[in-house]
Amino acid sequence: MLDLKKLLDGSKDSVTVSQTVEDCSFLDGIDCGTAVVEAVVTNHSGVIVLEGEIKPALTVFCARCGKQFGYSEPIKLFAKITDKLANDDEDEFIIMENFAIDIDEIVRSALILEAPTRYICKEDCKGLCPKCGCDLNLRDCGCDVSDRDSRWDVLKDFFDE
Repeated sequence: MLDLKKLLDGSKDSVTVSQTVEDCSFLDGIDCGTAVVEAVVTNHSGVIVLEGEIKPALTVFCARCGKQFGYSEPIKLFAKITDKLANDDEDEFIIMENFAIDIDEIVRSALILEAPTRYICKEDCKGLCPKCGCDLNLRDCGCDVSDRDSRWDVLKDFFDE
């Protein structure tokens, strides 16, 4: 929990946050990993703004070939924090409780929303052969993958026009 009392009463202009989230297993498609958060929290006329960056150090699986690789693309972190809302429709604010916020929860939410849904080891990853499962990045297996469902042949003539 990050205590914001000194920030709210004016005794501090900003608070620096440097924290590590040790377990990122809540993300889909990862094997293991951590995330380091470096941010600054400032008070802007009663609205607390948290700005910074999340630096993940994840071991993930490629969605095409299934190989493990390291993922470390930084993610921007931005959150507006307040103790009360003017109306209930303001979803962009995080409500603090007892002048404190849970940084881990903010980081988890940002990682879930901003991290890729699929990880690809390299831009030109060829993936696996749908017939034999051979890694096409290593070699061409020579399988005939032109099998198609004959029920779609009727549409072939439609698109030839």
